[in-house]
Amino acid sequence: MTRHAIICGGGISGLTAGIYLGRMGWDVTVCEKDPELRTAGAGLNLWPNGIRVLEKIGLRQALENIGVFLNAYRTFSSNGEPIAVEDVSGWREKYGAPLYGVHRRNLSRMLSDALGQDKLRLGHELVSVQQDGSEAVCTFGNGETMRGDVVLGADGVTSVARNSVFGPQEFSADEQMRWRGLFNVADADADPNTEVEVWGTDGHFGCLPIGGGKAYWFAAADGLTQDVEEVVDFFGSWRGSLVPAVIAATDKSTIIRNSLRDLVRPLKNWSSGRITLAGDAAHPVLPGMAQGANQALEDVDVLCQCLGSYGSVESALAAYEGIRIAQVAPVIKASRALFDYEGQNEVAKGNKNPLFDRYHRLAERRVV
Repeated sequence: MTRHAIICGGGISGLTAGIYLGRMGWDVTVCEKDPELRTAGAGLNLWPNGIRVLEKIGLRQALENIGVFLNAYRTFSSNGEPIAVEDVSGWREKYGAPLYGVHRRNLSRMLSDALGQDKLRLGHELVSVQQDGSEAVCTFGNGETMRGDVVLGADGVTSVARNSVFGPQEFSADEQMRWRGLFNVADADADPNTEVEVWGTDGHFGCLPIGGGKAYWFAAADGLTQDVEEVVDFFGSWRGSLVPAVIAATDKSTIIRNSLRDLVRPLKNWSSGRITLAGDAAHPVLPGMAQGANQALEDVDVLCQCLGSYGSVESALAAYEGIRIAQVAPVIKASRALFDYEGQNEVAKGNKNPLFDRYHRLAERRVV
């Protein structure tokens, strides 16, 4: 008998889980609260650990059609002095997949096309999820209910699925802000295959090619308000670096602001009976290691492997959380380091970007 999975959330992890389980023979329904698929932010780093999951389910060519293969990652001080250069052109051989930049909208479209529109239910805002005998039941704001053999809460930082099962959680009090904007690579004379980070004494700035001659920048700093002009003035003063040129090339209408939060106390469990969590619903993470989406994709991979290997859903979910909670914990901790600007600049004196050592040890789980 075909098993039915209800996935709450039409983001990267939810769509990928739907594709993955569908190709394992499950009947899948992905429910998204908005009337259309929306994406927060603009660009996205896909690291090898995330790309391997997408390629595993047959999306390598589709990803190559929308992504930008990166061959270098350069780090500078805010006055333009070089700190580090990382050659990533050989990562296919080293890690089994390259480093990519993609536009979130294009990635969402690629995933929804692979899933199939018949498996996607838009305008389905989750109200609650609960156990009911041998099934899990989702109730939606439009009055509809759905029953499934398993429910995956992939509904983001403010997860209704998480709150239904584990109650409200306490988020970090030192809420971080990140600003993002879009620009044409040629207008800023930027390298179309290189990611750049720039470190200041009280902030950081980065830019990433995302295809179609476009790139996006991301930035954060201590004390910035919600005023766009203040952000433009602050980072525009980083003379000697490429930052002023990027800011000047940016259409101000594309600049957006997002709050960044993680949990004060990570969840001890992600699953209860036939209900489980993935991605930001399970483990909100700051973008210090650019691992939010990539860790979510790893969640999906391990979850689906467990569902395919264990006789009961409950046993599979217990095994899944046992593996992933331990793996993601050090990544969450290290991801906060990007926002320790003083500590980061101490590292800069050693002419290295610690991101790559952290990725190798914590995301790839390899011994240095």
